[in-house]
Amino acid sequence: MLFDPSAIPQNWQWALVGVAAMLVSKTLLVALIVRLSGLDGLTAWRTGLLLAVGGEFGFALLAIALDAHTLTNQHAQIVFTSVLFSMIVAPFLIRYNHALARLFVRQPKLQADPETYPVDAETMKRLRDHTIICGYGHIGQSVAHFLEEEKIPYVALDLDSSRVKAAHIAGEPVYYADSSERDILEAVGLDAAKLIVISYDDVVSAKKILHHVRALRPDLPVMVRTRDETHVDELRQAGATEVVPEVLEAGLMIAAHALLLLNVPFTRVVRRMQHQRAGRYRLLREFYRGEEIFSNDADLLVADGLRSVSISSGSCAVGKKLTELALEGVTVSSLVRQGRRESEPLDRVIAEDDVVVLFGAPGDLDRAERQLLG
Repeated sequence: MLFDPSAIPQNWQWALVGVAAMLVSKTLLVALIVRLSGLDGLTAWRTGLLLAVGGEFGFALLAIALDAHTLTNQHAQIVFTSVLFSMIVAPFLIRYNHALARLFVRQPKLQADPETYPVDAETMKRLRDHTIICGYGHIGQSVAHFLEEEKIPYVALDLDSSRVKAAHIAGEPVYYADSSERDILEAVGLDAAKLIVISYDDVVSAKKILHHVRALRPDLPVMVRTRDETHVDELRQAGATEVVPEVLEAGLMIAAHALLLLNVPFTRVVRRMQHQRAGRYRLLREFYRGEEIFSNDADLLVADGLRSVSISSGSCAVGKKLTELALEGVTVSSLVRQGRRESEPLDRVIAEDDVVVLFGAPGDLDRAERQLLG
């Protein structure tokens, strides 16, 4: 009621200066505080952008300042207009905070274009009774492999573009998207999904996903991974059906719960768990590292993993079966032809543009890739 719209024509220039100063200063200050608290740069910038705008409390302070005669009416109208302009900008900052924040965060040089594999709306429309996997790291890929063996459809979301690219080349339904965004969840068929698995350890993001899911699908089972038992009760109160702390055999436990929630017979789940233990958890070690290749962890740099090898024209492997090549030290995980994974890769004759997915140690993978490409 203290705001005078007739003052805008005389004060709009100063109001624009004021809103720019407020947005910049608040963004920098909040981002600095969040960064000093130990969170990553992307989260810091996103938080700064979300809290940069003015709000109702600003109007309350202005009213007090006017009553105390510490501001003239002209100056108060400039500040009123600045706060009003910032509130008009607020929906755009909130909607595009992730894209704007990425402009201030340096990305690794090897990272692929994040727009290469966005969510395909037409493909998602055909999904029914599928599982949505939020996060395609080590745990997410372990769950996906079990679902694939059970012929259960799934779609995975991740913000590591190099990991998404590697999985997409291998024919896996993985897309570059932020799973904590409501419109993204709707785009990947939340209304027709049968289960959601939140496989990464981020309590704030998990609670945001749970909030969206419970608003749209109160009946949908949601499984959440967490590092320890500290946040188990908090996540359950937020709507999680199952909360699995990251302890010994965490990957096996999440996969087992996922299969049980999808009505896979208990005896079959037990047999799969026993098989994985007998095989030293190989399935849990088959994963695309993505940005983890930049880690300083020496154990991680030499650990087994997956690699997709695209067969180009002129490669010595063209026209041969994988059994004829005698690839030493690696295992053929799958063969992708025209975007489809072949059921028995070892019996297939390799053709141009095929993708051979290998599992093994980095050195063995390098040697096998040279052998395939000639």
